[in-house]
Amino acid sequence: MMSSVDDRELDGPVATDEVLETSRGTENPLLSGEKSRAASKSDRRVVKCKYTAQPKPANNEGGGIIGILMHPMNVLLIFLPFGVAAYFLEWGSLYLFWLNFAAMIPLAKILGDATEELAAGLRNDMIAGLLNATFGNAVEMMITVQTLRAGLYNVVKMTLLGSVLSNVLLVLGMSFFCGGVFSKKHESNYAPMNRVENDSDGGGGSGGAGDATLVDFNEKIQSFSVLGALVNTSMLLISCMSFCLITIYRTVGDFEDPAANEEFMTDVLLPVSRIASILAMLAYMAYIFFQLVTHKDAMSDGGDGEDDSENHLSLYKSISLLFVVTCIVAMISDLVVHAIHGVAESNSMSQHFIGIILLPIVGNACEHAAAVRFAVEDKLGLSVSIAIGSSTQIALFVVPFSVIMGWAMDKPMDLNFGILNTTVMTLSVVVVLSMVVDGQSNWLQGYLLCTVYGIIAVMYWYLPDDVNQIN
Repeated sequence: MMSSVDDRELDGPVATDEVLETSRGTENPLLSGEKSRAASKSDRRVVKCKYTAQPKPANNEGGGIIGILMHPMNVLLIFLPFGVAAYFLEWGSLYLFWLNFAAMIPLAKILGDATEELAAGLRNDMIAGLLNATFGNAVEMMITVQTLRAGLYNVVKMTLLGSVLSNVLLVLGMSFFCGGVFSKKHESNYAPMNRVENDSDGGGGSGGAGDATLVDFNEKIQSFSVLGALVNTSMLLISCMSFCLITIYRTVGDFEDPAANEEFMTDVLLPVSRIASILAMLAYMAYIFFQLVTHKDAMSDGGDGEDDSENHLSLYKSISLLFVVTCIVAMISDLVVHAIHGVAESNSMSQHFIGIILLPIVGNACEHAAAVRFAVEDKLGLSVSIAIGSSTQIALFVVPFSVIMGWAMDKPMDLNFGILNTTVMTLSVVVVLSMVVDGQSNWLQGYLLCTVYGIIAVMYWYLPDDVNQIN
């Protein structure tokens, strides 16, 4: 009869008494070490990336409130007092818009960090996921509310559409491109595309690996979880289908009589949009349950994550920071919306370009920087989850939220996004689906996605305001 102690290699003979003593009462030091490490891992606060169930890599700027405030992007906070002064001193719409526009970029970053800190402090993945679902796109939600109050329904739709396009085309494209060109781990998570005869002696990679950022065009291919990308893209296609159906449904009631058109909008299109929005939000809740409960391991893209040894905010500090920044963002977004009309009238930019291209930059700036950084570090799974996951959240949560908020505020907000907008969004999602279906990427795919986004930006730059394709 052999003891469990014999399963490990020993350097020398072990006395029988020692073996008996170990097997009877004394705990195996190797097992106790494993238990202690498991216990410390379970007690550890793990900060999850927004839109994902994956642990967030360590913050290079440090932890706690200092790490949040010392981020280089927060230099733009210098524009905050000038943006507020531009409103009270009446400097004009251009100064009011651009100063507050610049100030909202770091505020969005701080708001996202505070949300992650609060989610980590709750120590509950389901509650943390719902919290990220609520505050993950808080800037877009606040701009939506302020724009609804101003009655700019088309700007609301264009801003939300622009957020989806910015994430699935620009953010994902830049991640693919930078991850395919630059690398901090030269031989970490990629392989040559043609593996038939080139794998004999290293296949063309350089001999030394290093942590410095390198430029690498040597057929670099990065990989990521196909399941997570396909689930998110499928959810985006579902949202596109709902927008297209409502838009086509609007053409059914296109009567020549303006009174009949108004009656159709009020009595038919609005109730259909509101019920469809409730169903879409329920679909997003089902997605959250799928991601965080039933298929948590499959959606985590593998790996145990990194040791979270940073200093984090307490629950009270996280809630306080989240409340303060939320109030500031609400005020600044109101000032930005207040200046949109003046900027469109005094500048060559149209409201279409402001809503679809400019305003989404505010909400997506921190996601853009994080996704590109993770891609360069060969953690492309995180980049894909952030880019496509954020788009899924906007399409299936923030857009229905805007319709329901309009319902609560007695504003006629519906899901009719117009034929042009729904076509652009649907074709963009189909292009992204063709890029992620194999679970691999290269720099050319990223360049093509950015090219598509550039074409869309040029198109909306030249689209005049009097062409109202959202009826």
